[in-house]
Amino acid sequence: MDRPARALRRPPALNELGKRALEAAERRLSPRGLARLRDVLWAYRIYLYVTPGEDLVRQALAIFPEPVRALGARCPFHRYAARSGGGYWPDHNEVWLAAGVETYEGLRQVVLSSRHEMFHFVAHNDQRYRADDDASWPALWGALAASRAYVDAFPRYRDWIRHSFLPQGDHAEPAELFADIPTNFPDPAEIPPPLRDYFAPLLVGGDGGPDAVAHTEPSDLAAFHALITGA
Repeated sequence: MDRPARALRRPPALNELGKRALEAAERRLSPRGLARLRDVLWAYRIYLYVTPGEDLVRQALAIFPEPVRALGARCPFHRYAARSGGGYWPDHNEVWLAAGVETYEGLRQVVLSSRHEMFHFVAHNDQRYRADDDASWPALWGALAASRAYVDAFPRYRDWIRHSFLPQGDHAEPAELFADIPTNFPDPAEIPPPLRDYFAPLLVGGDGGPDAVAHTEPSDLAAFHALITGA
């Protein structure tokens, strides 16, 4: 996907009115009614509420340690005219997220989508994790290999890997897993201990990180999928 060319700007007063309307719709409408409303709105390319990028950075990282919040505050975060999608562009070191996430996916979802993209930014800008990324994630591979013996003791993590992460196919690769784990498992008690050690500086602060786990030589995507499923 090409980087968007232009950020979407919305008048604050109109944006606030749209937020109230969206909150009311999510609270009062049935799932079918909400889907019908979204179809009508999309026919006219209407975005009821678009959270400003700097607000999303704060919301996405609010539950993480101060060094993570401080690093994230450096990230240029833009919204653009589209129903869904977005990404982190390392060549510009910035995040773009579709303006339609709140209206067409949900107010809760926009924070999770933003958190995912912000952890791509963290991977590129925290020197401990940047080194692992640049080397094709040998420490992450090692943490995953050491986690295999523990997976069944963490059923939410196990089921998420099998039923949510792996069905993404070619998109289910190490960089996406790196961003997905803090997004979906900010509580380190829900992931196996080796992964807990690997992600500790980001989830709870303090010691840990790539140097706290044994490294494994990275391989291809099929080997990665076999590794995380225990095959």
